[in-house]
Amino acid sequence: MELIYGFNSKVSPELTQVGGKGMSLIRMTNQGLPVPPGFVMSVEFFKPWFDYIKSTPEWHSVINSSANELKLSSEAMKKLCMSLKLDEERRKALIEALNILERKVNNRLFAVRSSSPEEDLEGASFAGGYETTLGVRKDNIEDALRRSFASSLDERVFVYKKEHGFPIDNPRIAVIVQSQIQSETAGVAFSLNPLNNCYDEAVINANFGLGESVVSGLATPDTFIVDKNSKKILEKKAGKKETSIWLDLDGGTYEKTLSSAHGVCLEDNDLLSLVNMLIDVERYYKIFVDIEWAFSDGKLYLLQARPITAYIPLHEKMQTAPGQQKQLYLDATLAKQGIHEPLSVMGTDYLSMFQSRIEISMTGKDNSGVAEGIQGFFQGKMYLNVSNNIKLYGKKKLIDTYRLLDMASAEIIANISEDEYVPKELPEKLRGVISGTIRNSLGMGVNTIKALNNPSGYEKIFLEKAEEFVKKLKNERCKEQAIKGFAESVTEKYVSFFVVSLPILAVIAVAKSGLGKIFRDSSTEIKSKVTFIEKALPNNITTKMGLSMYRLSLFDEIKKSPSFEEFEEKWETKSLSADYINAWEDFMERYGFRCPKELDIATPRMYEEAEAFYKQLKTLAENTDPEHNPESIFNRARQERESDFELLLREAEKKRKSKKFKKYYDMLITFSGYREAPKYYWIMTVAELRRKVIEAAEALAALGRIDNLNQVFDLTIDDLDMAMADTTIDLRQRASQNTVFLKRLANIKEFPRVIDSRGKILHPPKKEARNGELAGEPISPGTVRGPVKVLKSPEKPVLPGEILVARATDPGWTPLFINAAGVILEVGGMLQHGALVAREYGKPCVSGVENAVSVLKDGQLVEIDGLNGIIRLL
Repeated sequence: MELIYGFNSKVSPELTQVGGKGMSLIRMTNQGLPVPPGFVMSVEFFKPWFDYIKSTPEWHSVINSSANELKLSSEAMKKLCMSLKLDEERRKALIEALNILERKVNNRLFAVRSSSPEEDLEGASFAGGYETTLGVRKDNIEDALRRSFASSLDERVFVYKKEHGFPIDNPRIAVIVQSQIQSETAGVAFSLNPLNNCYDEAVINANFGLGESVVSGLATPDTFIVDKNSKKILEKKAGKKETSIWLDLDGGTYEKTLSSAHGVCLEDNDLLSLVNMLIDVERYYKIFVDIEWAFSDGKLYLLQARPITAYIPLHEKMQTAPGQQKQLYLDATLAKQGIHEPLSVMGTDYLSMFQSRIEISMTGKDNSGVAEGIQGFFQGKMYLNVSNNIKLYGKKKLIDTYRLLDMASAEIIANISEDEYVPKELPEKLRGVISGTIRNSLGMGVNTIKALNNPSGYEKIFLEKAEEFVKKLKNERCKEQAIKGFAESVTEKYVSFFVVSLPILAVIAVAKSGLGKIFRDSSTEIKSKVTFIEKALPNNITTKMGLSMYRLSLFDEIKKSPSFEEFEEKWETKSLSADYINAWEDFMERYGFRCPKELDIATPRMYEEAEAFYKQLKTLAENTDPEHNPESIFNRARQERESDFELLLREAEKKRKSKKFKKYYDMLITFSGYREAPKYYWIMTVAELRRKVIEAAEALAALGRIDNLNQVFDLTIDDLDMAMADTTIDLRQRASQNTVFLKRLANIKEFPRVIDSRGKILHPPKKEARNGELAGEPISPGTVRGPVKVLKSPEKPVLPGEILVARATDPGWTPLFINAAGVILEVGGMLQHGALVAREYGKPCVSGVENAVSVLKDGQLVEIDGLNGIIRLL
């Protein structure tokens, strides 16, 4: 292995020897891009230094440090590094490389930068973690080397490595020495817009002097946004440029303030030259990049290029070509189901099958698909194609639908440009959808009329069909059949039941519309009563689950068991009371297949997670305050609803519409509680399929064909069926291939609601709120004060009286609502799960609060005004 590689080296080094930054400079030089000359001292060059420090007490202190001790121990390690000396072989190689470099350029100053083998990779940037020294004279090169070397042992680097899964016990570093450019203007450029994720927009930050003032954040730079396709300058914003950094010809740098800093520092022609170079670099690497650049004496130089790692990738099948008609996608997994993270491969695959069967049942053909259909499951997400839906049904219908599910999504749709996003022609696949829907809805129309005319009679039919479906599902469990055959069979049975449940949803919509019309001219107070009349309703399966959990928590078996281990031992030795065992088993039979992220077949069910369920019950058992007793709260909410009914009845009598009012109210009371029943039975279906898949996974794991049971969910259903018939199929390879794109999504903390086919993220208009307040959508009325509990997943408990704050929720979060005094959500509308449960339990709730999980902090006191959608910060 070479100790030093020149940028123009014909020997192609390994990335592990020169690091990401060094490799990039070598490749770009050989590509003919305007890179200032230089060389890379390889990882091998620094091996003696690492061998030495690993033998020191300082190194052992660093490796064994706690989070609180790491800063001090790493500082001691870095101090030791500053006394390291080069051996004769390495000093000679360095001097020779410097002499060659000096002969190529006029100036005698150098930039010395780190180049870690783990830095500037696609997926890890280590931005700001390593040391750069500018304006280095030849006689100070070794000091600059030591600083770059020592920076590989900085506390920030260790923390970043731990967070991103890199080993910390084998640090490596290469160091770049590059001819220093005496620039008049410099900065950074991004080949996508980091503010909105748009793949077609280049963003440039610039300042006078060296680019260090921009990179280090010392100054507010000029910002330029340019359309990469048309080369149109979309935005030109002068920054304050508070200070600038300049090269000292005697070595080092100095800062100064320019009197002309009020103007922009790039002319349009220089800006476009820079954008063209940025596009060349992006085209060469075939990924989005950010670069550091500089202008000196009118010539443009490329100083660095690295992959952009912090952006939302869009699968190529969802992308349209630059300049073509764009499509708009809405993340329905988030907006409708309250699920943040991507689903598993098998979960996505099964739900795609499920979606197809539903579409065929409703319209007579399969209209699913992300790019060419109405909506579809793809790469861990369910995407609604907003563009195709607007073309098919009209913008207003889509907005009205999403007002009830997630107001922010509805506001985004309301503000889009139809010229930009709606196709001129309906895709071939969607032609005939409306006529097919009409033909296939005749039976549902007849059943809807039955339900309208005789609510209690249709309720009986619905319950009989539900019981029949459950029996068929259990019978299917006993049959010997392939996984795909089982999946198709249980899905068909569910679809037949789903068709029976649709008239219930239609009747609810008719009743709500009817009530709205009766009271449309009434006072604001009356309209508010109408809006929130659906609370503490009978027959809500999710509410029943939560109350059943609470009752289980009241048993002495939970209250008097200090630990799960003791509880488990009592269960195994049959020391628990028969009453409790019966109650537990009854709960698991009715609700045990439910869980957070329950839509995904890969998610373990409650009946598989006894310890987690026990801990939830223990938390509920702490709820001894009568004010927070969920049964009491539910009963109070029911009494409020009944009182509101009397008030509304008197108002209806004044309008001579009391008969209509009672009819619509009766419809709501009869059917609204069943709104979540279709999903309940759907998740039951998913859980039955999971049982079947786990059986197959156990057989494959026993044969050593998969690493663990969970790996089976990285396969499609077809993969699994083929694997059961053919033992030569490499399942680990299949799983790896299937998860390539999902792994790119693994570190994304927050997925956007709406994104277009060129990666641009769309946001709703900002809500106006007074100082000390956050504004959202009113979901469930009431006013309550309490400390905030911010949760990104439902594993942690909510204590009685705390305010639950989350991005979105699904039914697996229901136990947390029981103790919560109120609920704040980023995502959701009147019909989203969190809204329904909050109203059922009579908990004040506000949704659509942008960035609630980052703005609000654990323990912070807030007041929720659920009637007006306001959060007051106390």
